[in-house]
Amino acid sequence: MQIRLSKALLTAVSVVCPLAANAVLAEDSGLEPHLLLSYFTGNGEDGLHLAHSRDGYVWRALKGGQSLLKPAAGRDQLMRDPSVVQGSDGTFHMVWTVSWGERGIGYAWSKDPLAFPANRSPGMTGPRGRVP
Repeated sequence: MQIRLSKALLTAVSVVCPLAANAVLAEDSGLEPHLLLSYFTGNGEDGLHLAHSRDGYVWRALKGGQSLLKPAAGRDQLMRDPSVVQGSDGTFHMVWTVSWGERGIGYAWSKDPLAFPANRSPGMTGPRGRVP
């Protein structure tokens, strides 16, 4: 699957859609640096999708557009708005919305952005130990 974006559309999508803002520069030894984009399809029921690009205009879905990680966190087990960042130690951290109604997030981390392990919901609490 290949998607071609114009510069104007990419700018508009970056402002309007948080998915485009989740692109991170991934560098592997011996390979050209490229951008990695996390996204979801449908309602997020099938999990994490990733696409990569060398120029930010042409994106190719990884694994043929299939999910790379099934959601297991939260009551509804959805993976919406996945956001992936790479820490200074090289570890990739991902957070996402787990439900429409539940106040929680999912969290996973890995040294390999193509192989996130099982995911979890760390829980969200307010100042008195309650969900705000």
